[in-house]
Amino acid sequence: MADGDLVGRFARRLRLFDSNADGIVRRRDVVAVAERLVRAFRVDGQSIGAERIRTAYEMLSLSMLADFGDLARDEVAVPGFTAALAADPARMAGLGRRIARTDALAVRECLAPIGDAVKAEHVAEVIVVLGAHPGHQPVIQQALERDGALIRLATAIRPFADHFTGSGYPALYGRP
Repeated sequence: MADGDLVGRFARRLRLFDSNADGIVRRRDVVAVAERLVRAFRVDGQSIGAERIRTAYEMLSLSMLADFGDLARDEVAVPGFTAALAADPARMAGLGRRIARTDALAVRECLAPIGDAVKAEHVAEVIVVLGAHPGHQPVIQQALERDGALIRLATAIRPFADHFTGSGYPALYGRP
C-alpha cells in the first residue's frame, strides 16, 4: 500500500473525532468519544470497564497532542497531522498501534455483556458510535465479515491493527 493511502486512513480516523467538522480535533472531542461509548452501550459509569474506556481515550488524546498538536490550545489540526505522519513512518506506526489498542479496547468493553464472540454488526455499531457515519454501517459490517460470522473479543485488535498497517480492512471506519 502506498504511504499516501495509509496516511489517508489515519486522517479519516482522526476526522471521526472532529465533532464540529472544522478540521481541528480538540482534546475534549477525543474524550467525549469515551462518554458516548459508555452511554450508548450502557456500560455502568462507575465500572472498571467504563474507566478503562475513559482512560484509554484520555491517554490517546494526550499522546496525539504531544506528538502532533498544539499543547497550548489543546488541539490537533488535521493538515499538520497528515503532514507529520507522511514525514515520519515510525511515528505513524506508533500511533497506529495506539489507536488500534484504544479502539479494540472500546469494542471489548462495550460488547463484553454479549459474550466472548460477537457479530460483525455489533462491532460496526461501536465504530459508528466512535464517529463513523451511520450510513456506512453496512460497509463497515461487510469489511468485518470477511473472516466469518463471529469475531472473538479476545482478538478484536486484529482488524484495527491491520487497518493502520495497511494490510487489510480499508473500510473499517466507513467509506473514504
